[in-house]
Amino acid sequence: MVTKMKNDIYKIFREGFQCGYYQRIGDNRLISLYIGKDCNGRYSFEYRGSYKPIRINSSDVIIVTQTKSKDEYCLSFSLDKPELLEYFCTFCQDLIDSCVPVTDDTTAYKMLYSRFMSWKKLFKPNNGNMTEMEIMGLLGELLFLRDYMIPKYEVQESLDSWMGPEKTHKDFSTDDLWFEIKTINSGKESVKISSMEQLDSSVNGYLVVFALEKMSPSYDGLTLNTIVDGILTKMTSHIQKDLFISKLELYGYDFSPDYNNYVYSLTKETLYLVDESFPRLKREQMPTSITKVQYELALSEIENKIVAP
Repeated sequence: MVTKMKNDIYKIFREGFQCGYYQRIGDNRLISLYIGKDCNGRYSFEYRGSYKPIRINSSDVIIVTQTKSKDEYCLSFSLDKPELLEYFCTFCQDLIDSCVPVTDDTTAYKMLYSRFMSWKKLFKPNNGNMTEMEIMGLLGELLFLRDYMIPKYEVQESLDSWMGPEKTHKDFSTDDLWFEIKTINSGKESVKISSMEQLDSSVNGYLVVFALEKMSPSYDGLTLNTIVDGILTKMTSHIQKDLFISKLELYGYDFSPDYNNYVYSLTKETLYLVDESFPRLKREQMPTSITKVQYELALSEIENKIVAP
């Protein structure tokens, strides 16, 4: 039986498999793809075909095995951390999508290898090395990317404009606009500006402030992993996915289960116009002997600069 690609892979996995049982998936009948459970009971994706295998190293999360049966080889990707099943399913869907135009086994094998090497960057948990401040900061940028940039500028231009991971002065810049994203705890009355350059510009821009309230791990709210997974599922281009993954890697992010313990509720999103009348420090106003400045803005004092998103 060939399972339609439109089916929810997560749902198929959760319906249950016995160890060693697989079912075929994907609409491309020229390429043999399967999902199921391996002999150790791990959720698994398999590709079976005639090709010349190369050495593929496993990640800390996805175990790679290659076996031979008669004239056919079998490439398996098995999930070693079942708590990451939801994100493993997104990975599996990407593998299926990558084989849609493929007509021969060797090309399919090379494509699957290439896709795994890209996703491997996200599937090597570092035990949640990002601090809570870094988690909240990245959450704010991802929310802005998902809810504002992509709907307005589409995926590629939005990713190209996202400069936060590169540690430049502005988080997003496109055309003649720039956006600086700040994420604060709900109820906080000020926002920290880490350098003069963040709001210093000869052209108008925007300060975007997200207020988040931390919730219990059981709350159905915002987490880094779910936001990343949701954005990835909307991308159809491998180039876009790889660029997105590379930018996330610059933050030190991966699919660590520890990040699921940091759950937030978005309580407020505010957009401020940063123009010539906006209160800010500018480099041209500072003595050359001052090389670095940090300051805080009282949100109650800039309410007159609030604009509609």
